[in-house]
Amino acid sequence: MGRGKATLHKGSTLIGIILLLSSLGCTDLEPPQTVSDDDEVQLPELELYSASVRYTRCDKPMFVIDAPKISRFEIKQKLHFEGGIKVDFYDRDGIHNAIMTSNEGEVMERQNKLVARGNVVVKSDSGLVLLTDELYYIQQENRIISNTYVTVITDNDSLSGVGFSASPDLNDWVILNTSGTTWRNSDELRKEQ
Repeated sequence: MGRGKATLHKGSTLIGIILLLSSLGCTDLEPPQTVSDDDEVQLPELELYSASVRYTRCDKPMFVIDAPKISRFEIKQKLHFEGGIKVDFYDRDGIHNAIMTSNEGEVMERQNKLVARGNVVVKSDSGLVLLTDELYYIQQENRIISNTYVTVITDNDSLSGVGFSASPDLNDWVILNTSGTTWRNSDELRKEQ
């Protein structure tokens, strides 16, 4: 009697497997999807970790980017920097003049443009500080530009606005739509005018 039950159990298991395999045979499989160059998802051709990228002019440094992760996208001719970046800027003679930090950044090689995003802070060697959320460095013009809200902090003033342009060392800067605070007394301000 025990043998009959075992045989019946083996038979029901065999029938279950046959039904499962036959139902899988009727399933339509979708062809795999391909990713085109225009799609948002693109894998980098190269990834570097804890690396630096140096941009020079006539063997003199223009700027150096340090980042925990750097990804190279060949088709878009773009470098993506993430994990918190630091950029050292240099003048035309190769002398250091400012440091910029941000959460992430990109270099668009076709446009010769550096974009920094997220908690962007620029500190010039002269002591000026710029705070913003997004900043562009245009290499041909040697200008940093922001179209977002910015704050410039000097020894005596704090000025804010929307729209900013300056050289990377924060000289000859312009803020649009300004508001601000000064710690100087009114006599000092009159003397400057």
